[in-house]
Amino acid sequence: MPQENPTRISTQDYFTEGKTPPVYRMKVNPRFSPIDMNLQFVFKEGWSHADRLRFHTDAKFKSNNAHPLSDLIISLEPHLLIRRYDAEEDSFVSINIGLDGEIELLANDRDFAQRYLHGLLLECPPSFHSTEDLDITEEWVDKSQTCAMFLGLLQGALEWDPMQQIPPAIQTSLEEAEKALSIANYRSCVVMCRRTVEALLKFAIPRLLHCAPVDNKGKALRLDAMIERFKQQNPSLIPAHLLHVLDSIRIIGNVPGAHADEIKSYRFSKRDAEFALVSVHYFLEQYFSKIDTEVSKYYTLTIDLTEKT
Repeated sequence: MPQENPTRISTQDYFTEGKTPPVYRMKVNPRFSPIDMNLQFVFKEGWSHADRLRFHTDAKFKSNNAHPLSDLIISLEPHLLIRRYDAEEDSFVSINIGLDGEIELLANDRDFAQRYLHGLLLECPPSFHSTEDLDITEEWVDKSQTCAMFLGLLQGALEWDPMQQIPPAIQTSLEEAEKALSIANYRSCVVMCRRTVEALLKFAIPRLLHCAPVDNKGKALRLDAMIERFKQQNPSLIPAHLLHVLDSIRIIGNVPGAHADEIKSYRFSKRDAEFALVSVHYFLEQYFSKIDTEVSKYYTLTIDLTEKT
């Protein structure tokens, strides 16, 4: 039986033998047309290999009776599917928009589903609709057909190797560094640059060294220790000159940046921040284009160095 008013269920519970967790389902009928989608929201939320934006046309193939979902899939009407999996929050939502405008959401996380629906379809130009323009029904269901469809969508998302996905912390830190530079908050810019390379090395160690970024006591490695790990490799996995770039970002970000110690009369300048950003950008480009080339997506940051101080 479904839990009484659950808020969220772990995705792993859906694959645990002996458990039959319900699925959160929301049905939405907009009282307006057309339905606008906020792609800026999708961009800010992030998009990975596991996510999908696809249109399903009329099925032109025969049912494969060997597959348990074949009859269900072939009976689906044409629709737009949006699938989003947030690995950090362990939240998954599937949004089905039919040709008649009816919307169905399936999720393991009620709050995540509601927030994603709002960000995707509401309060965006040109119409700026609100929830008052929607007829909504919601419930946690344990119907076999609904749960089977949800499980198939979730399995499709989880099958993508998370090792091929760049951590959002890298992109977020870069964006914060750029924003800090634009408003002349040079200390914050440098600190976020340091945070970016720390997030990258936490990503790189399992991929290149095949171990967790922790010491022999299980404690998370600091940035200097992670750099030292790569310096000790023979043959080198990251060239020495790139490790020196990392060290320069670490040092400039340490004092008086990431740590509370102060140097009397020292103030970060615009050039300090620009140097840190350029160095981060250079290292990311080199890492993803020459060292870890199996990752198909990497982030770039354009910095205008022509502006005079």
